[in-house]
Amino acid sequence: MKRPLAILAAVAVLGTTLAATEHLALAQPAKGAAAAFERVREVMTNRFKDTKLAGDPDKDFATLLIAHHEDLIFLARTQLEHGGDRQLRQLAQKILDDQQKQIDEVKAWQVRSREAGYRAQPDQPAPGSGPLDQKGSQSAQATLSPTPAPSAAPAQSAPAAANLPLIAGTVEKVDTAGGKVTIDHGAIPNLNMDAMTMVFRAQDPALLNGVKAGDKIQFQADRVNGQISVVKIQTGRGSPAPAQQAAAQPAAAAANLPMVSGTVEKVDTAQGKVTLDHGPIPNLNMDAMTMVFRAQDPAMLKGVKAGDKVRFQADRVNGQISVVKIQKGR
Repeated sequence: MKRPLAILAAVAVLGTTLAATEHLALAQPAKGAAAAFERVREVMTNRFKDTKLAGDPDKDFATLLIAHHEDLIFLARTQLEHGGDRQLRQLAQKILDDQQKQIDEVKAWQVRSREAGYRAQPDQPAPGSGPLDQKGSQSAQATLSPTPAPSAAPAQSAPAAANLPLIAGTVEKVDTAGGKVTIDHGAIPNLNMDAMTMVFRAQDPALLNGVKAGDKIQFQADRVNGQISVVKIQTGRGSPAPAQQAAAQPAAAAANLPMVSGTVEKVDTAQGKVTLDHGPIPNLNMDAMTMVFRAQDPAMLKGVKAGDKVRFQADRVNGQISVVKIQKGR
């Protein structure tokens, strides 16, 4: 009787030892994990900076949702490649399964919404008619009344403009009624802000008089009443726009970069940007996704249109992920 019990005890100890050994092995992070997650963070950050919005709530929701889900997939794949914890690996796999289904569903909606015969639901409210939009409309009407609205109070003055750097940019949209301007701009050192496309409030709406979409400008921005605002703006010649600056610095030799297959979703020749639904980009350690790229040379986008099957090369130019070569596929 004692012998079988001793055997069972030995087996139990061996099993516990093996389980512990397996757990330790799984918990060991792979080499290069830190760099891989740094790349994930960079891609996720830059992706949203360069995502262009259409101004339609439904379309913008779909665009940002796809970008969000694809970033989660990129993060989950990186965890599966480098992570060791069993529970987190299971969670990462679940993210891959769930997020891809939602991406497919939203992309199917995007395709339907572009069809000529697409119609919204009969009882669906028009874009811009949500509760907050209605509240904003009521506020706008209130400002037309003789009683001054609280927002009419003088804005706090920003630091002396002489202490702020002049930033080069290109105007994409002007909303004089709202006192806002959308600018594709270079880095803003005093705000620790990278180059991006962003909507700014004008400290004084009169600053926008005579400013129109497409203008090359120089401006100063700072925090006013807690909001990032343009405090000075001037049109005319100046430093090149961010897209032109990117073209000025050569990327790595194209011969050393892999050719990546993709489909063009949108081309913005004025801003030198192209949206690509692409496969993995090995040299950037980037998974397949849909992303807005700057063109190293905007001229390379001539003749490229939405729907084209292309092959391209991408690399970092002036710290931004850019297309350095593109050609139509067969």
